Amino acid sequence: MNHTASPFLDKVDRWRAGVVDAVSFGFVNTVARRHRLPKDLLQRWHQYASHWAARSSSEYYAIPDDHELPPMPHSGPWRFVSPIRSDYSDNNTTAFDLFPCKKGWSAPTMILAHGLMSVSDMGYRLWAKRLNERGWNAVFMHLPYHYSRRLRRHLTGEFAVSAHPLRTAEGIRQAVVEARVLLRTLKNMGGQLFGGWGTSYGGWIMAQTACVDPLLQRLILVEPILNIETAIWESPASITVRQHMRQAGIKREDLRPHLRLCCPSHQKPLTEGRNVLLLAGEYDRIAPPELIRQLNQKWEGSHYHCFKQGHVGYTLMPESFRLAQDLWADDFRES
Repeated sequence: MNHTASPFLDKVDRWRAGVVDAVSFGFVNTVARRHRLPKDLLQRWHQYASHWAARSSSEYYAIPDDHELPPMPHSGPWRFVSPIRSDYSDNNTTAFDLFPCKKGWSAPTMILAHGLMSVSDMGYRLWAKRLNERGWNAVFMHLPYHYSRRLRRHLTGEFAVSAHPLRTAEGIRQAVVEARVLLRTLKNMGGQLFGGWGTSYGGWIMAQTACVDPLLQRLILVEPILNIETAIWESPASITVRQHMRQAGIKREDLRPHLRLCCPSHQKPLTEGRNVLLLAGEYDRIAPPELIRQLNQKWEGSHYHCFKQGHVGYTLMPESFRLAQDLWADDFRES
């Protein structure tokens, strides 16, 4: 469904979205210029991709058998050693912020997954409060390289998506496995209904989690990055990434074999289609609406809505919450 406005307002919205996105993309590309890639990156990537080539998504995103988990507190921060280790110690602590509703952890729980290079959790705390008011618990994820996992002398999320494909892929794997650990913990505490609400990069994480884990029964994806190949090789936010990859000898076809494991557009969520809500921005050039619409058609029964916004904006979060309450009215009752 497309949500239209008058021609004049449409022009204003398009211009404003273009300016905001251009500034954001310019910043991302500028920051990426300071990254240096190892000389043997192409060789290391081929070794990594070959290692996983004959393995399934279930194996790729499996929770290690020897992973030890501390008890989950009732509320506040929950931190533990990540089940998937990166090369950076600052990133190897899984971090969740817990916001229980009055009914406690047997009530439905929504996992909130933020966008790339998100710098403030204030908005997410507001959405957690609104979820609590409607009988839902909320858990805010610190995705790899963000917030408490930010590397020293780097910006939040700076290393999450870069010209280093091995690090990017392992970050996705790390986040999905951590989400799966959370889901199992919540189930063991008596929870029965779990949702994922992800924006942009967070939408990528939640979508990929839903493709491998049946416990995620509600899915709200706000301008999700679902076609990774397009996001890397065609997005204006990835100009520097493409330049660095080419300098390292990495071509588009080098990455394609691994997309089946980390790109939601190559898979289908285990969540029922009627419980998947997709929101697109009409002016979005990172997660173009036509690509999200294609996934809506592929993911039979899912719901699609398009609004007048670029990739960066504040319209779609409240709209997604409103639409979710309309779609799943029985799930949202005041506590």
